[in-house]
Amino acid sequence: MNDMNRIALDIEREAQIETLVVSRGFKDCVAVLNGDKASVVVESEPLTPGQVAQVSEIVYEIAGILPVNLKIIEKTAG
Repeated sequence: MNDMNRIALDIEREAQIETLVVSRGFKDCVAVLNGDKASVVVESEPLTPGQVAQVSEIVYEIAGILPVNLKIIEKTAG
């Protein structure tokens, strides 16, 4: 039962991260949480350091995952 609760919480957090990232001006976002690690795919031109900081802050605030455990993957439009 604990695994199901954790999975449900992760799905909710992933959706929150995606919504907040898109609200910051990114065209699209997919977040995947896996324990104490996260991957976030964002559609954008090359990310600026400020944008990386924004995504890192959102993931930390929502999921408590440190930037060192976050992988941000850029997807270019096209």
